[in-house]
Amino acid sequence: MMSIEELLSSPDRRGYAAMPETDALVEVDGLQEADLVDVRFDADAGSLVLLFDLRTALQFRLANTAVLVMRDVEEVRWFSKEERGDRRTAHYVMSSNPTTREGRFVFELVCLRGWDLSAVSSSAEFFVGDVPDLPSAPPNFVEDDERAIAMGMPAWRSMFKPEWATFLDSTEPR
Repeated sequence: MMSIEELLSSPDRRGYAAMPETDALVEVDGLQEADLVDVRFDADAGSLVLLFDLRTALQFRLANTAVLVMRDVEEVRWFSKEERGDRRTAHYVMSSNPTTREGRFVFELVCLRGWDLSAVSSSAEFFVGDVPDLPSAPPNFVEDDERAIAMGMPAWRSMFKPEWATFLDSTEPR
């Protein structure tokens, strides 16, 4: 077991290759109703990483957390109609659309509250597993305080037990 942050740079991460219940790298709406917890863009590394809570997802029953990693990112578009509030909210995935075009991975995500994300990269990785000790249900974003919400959600430093992973590598030279 390792933290999600450690997994992202682990040279052994491909050892988790196996088919999850749903493969978000190829299946349209594979992440439907998952909660987009956080997004990290690293300009120096050219990577975009999306962290999902799967406890409300329609396609997953055997795991509680997923991480989608896009490497050698060429384009990112982010749009949000949501006004910034003082409390964390859930951003449930309404649709996810993975495609490949000209040897590039293209990922489009639409979330509740008007969040839209699209990105293009040369490769992608999708990890599914468990953050131990997460409650069986997500926190109540209306009634719980920030501490209770944070304790009930996966985070970058959460210990993570990857169970399955899929990988999509570019088929064309740059």
